[in-house]
Amino acid sequence: MRRFALLVCALICPLQAAALGLDDAYPNVEDEMPLSSEELNLVFKGQKHLGTYNFLQKNITSYAFEETTQANGSIRHIQQEKVDTGKWHITNDRICYDYDDPSLLQACFQIYARGNCYYHYQVSTEGYARYGFTARSVIAGETPNCEPSLV
Repeated sequence: MRRFALLVCALICPLQAAALGLDDAYPNVEDEMPLSSEELNLVFKGQKHLGTYNFLQKNITSYAFEETTQANGSIRHIQQEKVDTGKWHITNDRICYDYDDPSLLQACFQIYARGNCYYHYQVSTEGYARYGFTARSVIAGETPNCEPSLV
């Protein structure tokens, strides 16, 4: 009987894992829709987001960041002690950042929501999300309700 139970589990458990996906906490960019331009304005315009990157930058040891997207189109980004400023705009369901520092290239993102957590997927020059999410954020003052926990 014990062998039968192990055999059943061996057959069913992989099917159950496949049905759940590798990680249901993260958006599936092939099947899900990113936030629309209108939704992006509601979530980002005049807001401060706290978040974490999925990578480290040269000479920075913290994944955490803070970014304020002012209603007037200006941005202030802080990571560790490094402060960057610039402009932001929304077009074609993408939020784009253009920093004053000439070494930072303009980058545009499609944003996917999980509860009150926002997953930032960089958009390539071909127009699609690439490399998985680059960052996750939540509006400052909110308690993130995504897993694993953010900031």
